[in-house]
Amino acid sequence: MDGAHDLGGMQGFGPATWPGAEQALPNDWDARAFALAVTSSSQSTHAFRHTIERMGHARYLCVSYYEKWLHEAEQALVETGAITHAEVDAWVDRIAAGEQPPRREDPVATAQLLEAMATSHPMPPAAAAAFAVGDRVRVRRMRPAWHTRCPRYLRGATGEIFRIQGDDGVPDVNNAEREAVYAVRFEAHDLWGEDTGDHVVLADLWERYLEAA
Repeated sequence: MDGAHDLGGMQGFGPATWPGAEQALPNDWDARAFALAVTSSSQSTHAFRHTIERMGHARYLCVSYYEKWLHEAEQALVETGAITHAEVDAWVDRIAAGEQPPRREDPVATAQLLEAMATSHPMPPAAAAAFAVGDRVRVRRMRPAWHTRCPRYLRGATGEIFRIQGDDGVPDVNNAEREAVYAVRFEAHDLWGEDTGDHVVLADLWERYLEAA
């Protein structure tokens, strides 16, 4: 959806970096938040992003990158019935009081998880792509009230099909419907003005976002 969760191309929010950004995991707890989110969330990256987008705008802008991931992990566990928000709040109080959280080792489950994460699942070839490499396309102007993976700064912009990635689930619907995804090449100066130089932007866009230019 549109809002604070889609700031691409907008000004007034400071540099696109933060203290410690040069480190992949700048805080001690970041790795735990990362692991918890990866192991507890849906296999769909669209569902993962949609859950984060349901955070309130003010909170979204104030928390760190991995705090968003931690929010997603908690929501995923609550919505599948594994835990409740009340249980999380109770553990926060107990840890604040000095109690150590429980710890369990499961080498078999760990090995299975590592194997699953190392397994690639490439997109199948596009069965009925409407566009071909080299076609000029325009990103549709739209303002959906629901989850979408079409950035606001690309809407109305014209680009060129650079590559046909394959068929993938449509995040705007329910991820079950599949259609062609394209890598579309845009000139940066067409998006943000001449002072951006000769840079280009490659964006993966679903077919429903595009129309012939």
